[in-house]
Amino acid sequence: MIIFAIIFILWALIPGIRAVRLVANIPRQANTSSGAATIPLQSVRFTATDGVQLAGWLAIASSHAPTILLVPGMKGTHTDMYPWANFLYHGGYNVFLLDDRGTGQSSGWNITLGAKEPDDILGAIQYLKSRSDLPIHSYGALGVSIGAGIVILAAAREPLLKAIIADSSWPDLSAQIVRMNSVHLFGPITLPVLPYELPLTNALIGATLQNVRPIDAIAHLSPCAVLLIHSADDQNQFTPLSGEQQLYAAAQAPKFQWIAPHGGHIGALLAFPTQYQQHVLAFLAAYLPIS
Repeated sequence: MIIFAIIFILWALIPGIRAVRLVANIPRQANTSSGAATIPLQSVRFTATDGVQLAGWLAIASSHAPTILLVPGMKGTHTDMYPWANFLYHGGYNVFLLDDRGTGQSSGWNITLGAKEPDDILGAIQYLKSRSDLPIHSYGALGVSIGAGIVILAAAREPLLKAIIADSSWPDLSAQIVRMNSVHLFGPITLPVLPYELPLTNALIGATLQNVRPIDAIAHLSPCAVLLIHSADDQNQFTPLSGEQQLYAAAQAPKFQWIAPHGGHIGALLAFPTQYQQHVLAFLAAYLPIS
């Protein structure tokens, strides 16, 4: 009986443990696999629009250039975005890399899966507007994975975002929510779990995951231009190619997409660096030109 009781308790705890692990900030070493920044980054502190203290890194290519905000993927940090920052800066754009709330050097013990991270981007824009050495108040944003959805959500709220690039985005969190109903054992076999992971996660982040829907926001971005990038072989269960297709269909003009033949999840830049940079810089030249 004791063994069965222990098994039951462990099974009952699975949703709670997963909810905490999903949103908790787990410190990790900086990502060095993406290479070093080849640009002069200056460290800054700023505040999200809901008051969270955040860390950012700014490289100014020209006072007459727009600034591109770079948003990393799930629990990533600004160092993950060095490959994007490097080619954008050398392409003439200012770049602002940030650690989202609950990650890297920013405050907060948890992430919010896109529910509140758009406030980080809006706070970053308020900070950039306050800089006397950046008189051009015209901005773009590039996000990868969960960061791609975050920039879509932010652009629906911030008219100063004139162009966004969403690399390996997601339409909503339905796949994540469905996953909360069971635990994977082996092969195709899953075991149902107690249905409290979703309400607990919502309580931990102070928001409702069901309402975090880039698919709804993207329909209201115009006149902000959007470029969706995806790899045809993206096997991430939360960012399938079908999700990109849904987003593209819902978006209003001006909208563009580039599907890399392969590269996996957020791997198009590594697999096709020349084509990737050409697509992004041509898009920005058209909708966020350097004066």
